[in-house]
Amino acid sequence: MTLTQITADGVLLRSLPNPLATAEIARIRDARPAGPPPQPASQPLRVERRVSSRGTLAIAGQHIHVGIRHAGTTLTVEAADTTFRVHDGDQLLAEVPRTTTKAVVRFKARKPEPPRLPRRSITPETSRE
Repeated sequence: MTLTQITADGVLLRSLPNPLATAEIARIRDARPAGPPPQPASQPLRVERRVSSRGTLAIAGQHIHVGIRHAGTTLTVEAADTTFRVHDGDQLLAEVPRTTTKAVVRFKARKPEPPRLPRRSITPETSRE
């Protein structure tokens, strides 16, 4: 048995293993049979990812290199059946084949960090401060 997470309009978000035993399921109050099975999304799943300082992002256990110039930015990734498409706004940055069968479980990027200050070079004059 599995648990399914469904949006209000009936689109399947994810399926999870059921942690309840059969006896526990029977004791659920006001339980009723499930309705029609949920429909898979008709369009590709779009998620946000933050690019690492090395220019890569990870989705469903797969690392995608988009370039160090995008480090620290939040990009949108379309997860289709066989490919991942990485977008920066309307611009397509990369389209890579999907090499993993894992489900996408995180949908938003982490909180944005404040921009990092550039490192100061240490010269003999500044080292005495």
